[in-house]
Amino acid sequence: MPSGRFNPFETLLLTSRSQADTAGLLLLAWVMACRGPLNEAQRRHLTALASECRHGHDLKPIFALADRQDFDAIQLAAEVMQKDRGGEQAYPFLRQAIAVSVVDGEPSISQHHVLRFLADLLGVIPSLFATLYAEQAGRPYAVPEDPSRRDYWLTKEHQRQQEEARQHEQDERRREQEARERQEQELRRQRERREQEARERERQRQENARQERAHRERAQQERARQDQAREERARQERQRQERARQERSNAGQNRRWQQAPPNDARAHRALAVLGLPPGASRGEIRKAYRRMAQTHHPDRFFAEGEARMATASQRFQRIKNAYEYLMRAS
Repeated sequence: MPSGRFNPFETLLLTSRSQADTAGLLLLAWVMACRGPLNEAQRRHLTALASECRHGHDLKPIFALADRQDFDAIQLAAEVMQKDRGGEQAYPFLRQAIAVSVVDGEPSISQHHVLRFLADLLGVIPSLFATLYAEQAGRPYAVPEDPSRRDYWLTKEHQRQQEEARQHEQDERRREQEARERQEQELRRQRERREQEARERERQRQENARQERAHRERAQQERARQDQAREERARQERQRQERARQERSNAGQNRRWQQAPPNDARAHRALAVLGLPPGASRGEIRKAYRRMAQTHHPDRFFAEGEARMATASQRFQRIKNAYEYLMRAS
């Protein structure tokens, strides 16, 4: 008979060594696929289970049928299982179905309904199925909610209202918390602003004090400068008066010196020692003495030996004697 007249699962059954095993694998894959398309871990798990079966064909068609929820194939698989694995023969299969449903945690509502459908299909009463579930899953079987019942939606609505109330309460608490945080932030900003203003006032006070000290110091310096200027003017005035007095005194002495007898040979010799012409004034005598004393002072010839210092000492003595004589004679 040409295989083109059969759908993919019928063809798979015709080529299977055990139609019941092939049907059971599709139903197990269907249980897993109720959570969503089969992932790689689920495919490996089903492959491990298939290694204990006698199907003798590739599993990729099984995975594809389960992923697209092919109900024609699933219905045919259910009929094969009902025919060949009913009653107590269904226990191992149901244990495997329960095991694959709890691999990823608590079964979904869809998986719960599929498990109960398979139990009814294979003639396993609910209490016995609950026992099998508890033995295989390690926890009591919880009857899933039935979306077709009015109470289910009333409960869902009540839960939704409670959730909305909780959410509203949480929103209120969050808004209150945010309001408190904003208020605390505003208080912190105000406190920081006051502290900043206080620091600015203190800085301004210190700056004003510094400027005041600088002003006082400048004023003191100005007064000191003025006092120093007055003292300098007074000193200069005293010096001017002293020079005037000295000039008057020198003028009188010069007059007396110029009136001295011209035949004073000693005076002429003293003037010659100082390098001055006859009739020189006292001021000229004093300047000449200072100049010659600096030039011929013995200390200037210390490095040239004792003989040179002795000669310099004699000449310095003559200069000094000449100066003293001229100053006494005037």
